[in-house]
Amino acid sequence: MKCPPKTVGEKNQGTVLILALVFMLMLAIISTTATQTALLRLRMAGNNQFLEEAFYKAEAISDELSQSPDNFLLDTEVGHSNCPLDARVLDCELRLLPEPMAVIVSEGYEIDYRITRQDPLVWQDFPVGDSQGTVSSKRSFDAAIFEVDVRVDGSRNRRGSAHVVQGVAVRAVPVGDVIFLPGDGGGVDLSDADGVSDISTLLPNRASKVYRTYWREPGIDPL
Repeated sequence: MKCPPKTVGEKNQGTVLILALVFMLMLAIISTTATQTALLRLRMAGNNQFLEEAFYKAEAISDELSQSPDNFLLDTEVGHSNCPLDARVLDCELRLLPEPMAVIVSEGYEIDYRITRQDPLVWQDFPVGDSQGTVSSKRSFDAAIFEVDVRVDGSRNRRGSAHVVQGVAVRAVPVGDVIFLPGDGGGVDLSDADGVSDISTLLPNRASKVYRTYWREPGIDPL
């Protein structure tokens, strides 16, 4: 028994069904691609936000440390670092740094900060003068150079990380000058028999003013 031939309408219905399936497949692909792109952009925006948050935390810690002259010890050698009182922090000659408020409020981050004495030991005639508000005619002074190094790492909690370095110049007692200690009539001569500055005779800290000289992010803009 022969089957009756298909009519034109039945053939059109089959073609329409195939076309509809093709269009649905294309729409599904486009929707999937758009969703993946949106998710990727959302993740990128979140990563940028975490990186900015880590950077601002590192910047706040560096700024807080660099504001206090007591954190910059002049009786230290080149390469010596002053760190917080934390046994996990290695390679430090001194552990006298206070804990900045920005560290206390930074839960979920691993933070390493230190202040390191840079070469030369004493930069004579450092070319930075006082501001006009201080009414000083001195255009240069002898300075000790330090770097405030701050690392903020939030990778364990899927947060951002940052590493910043703040250069600081601290007014040092000029070579050959005499420090007059409060309460006595004498002074301490900084020069030895050869006329070379001897930092061992400096007080633990004679820093009175600090000057921020440069700012960098290691790996992005190395000095």
